[in-house]
Amino acid sequence: MSTSPLAEPSHRLLGAANKTDTPLIICFHGSGESCEPSWNGLAHLLESRYRILLFERGPHNPNPTQATSHLLDFLKAQNLAGPYVLVAHSYGGAFARTFMHRVLKSVAGVVLVETGQEGGLDPKIAAAQTRKRILGQTPLCVIRGNSFIHKQKSLEAEEIRAVSEQQRAAFTMQRTLLEASDKEDERMKKEQLQLSRNARYIHIPDCGHHVIRDRPEAVADEVDWVVSGALIASVSSWWQKLAMKLEWVVR
Repeated sequence: MSTSPLAEPSHRLLGAANKTDTPLIICFHGSGESCEPSWNGLAHLLESRYRILLFERGPHNPNPTQATSHLLDFLKAQNLAGPYVLVAHSYGGAFARTFMHRVLKSVAGVVLVETGQEGGLDPKIAAAQTRKRILGQTPLCVIRGNSFIHKQKSLEAEEIRAVSEQQRAAFTMQRTLLEASDKEDERMKKEQLQLSRNARYIHIPDCGHHVIRDRPEAVADEVDWVVSGALIASVSSWWQKLAMKLEWVVR
């Protein structure tokens, strides 16, 4: 009997089984949560046109290396071959990028949602991936919400109620610190764009950290963009290979 701590998670494969002409969408949830129910809205929007794997890490908190090994075993056992499009939220970004490190050639596209600040990824791997633009022309979308939206609204309300110069000065300092934190968050998110030469950045300033849960339609649009880019790249690669063969034949 297996004693593996990774045996418990129950993954969900959704969508039409015959949608093998498009990449399998693999979803990586954040820390302290599961795909259920936060990803249900996104899955509902996508399942009519794609196959979707909601990958659950379970209660044992496996690290990215352990979880990736388990995911690869699961994909092999279920005969779920690539290409894959990876969609990750928050801490799930470390798992998606570890998966990229293991099977880069099977990755056809990536959507990173509110990732980049989470840690968990081997720093050497992270640095090498950005330095080498590891995805090449593979389409990548980085989506940033507004992690500080609740603090911003709270501070605005407090500033309105301020009556003394001392209070106003304190709130001004808080606003300066909050703006600095927001700029650093933006820097970390945009740094991920270096993973690909075919990347775009989407900012949703009126949504908090839980973009997957609260704005699934925005994420679905970017999944469509990535998949379209992946399919175009696949057709282009096929024609390039055919042209090379024809060139060799006529020589």
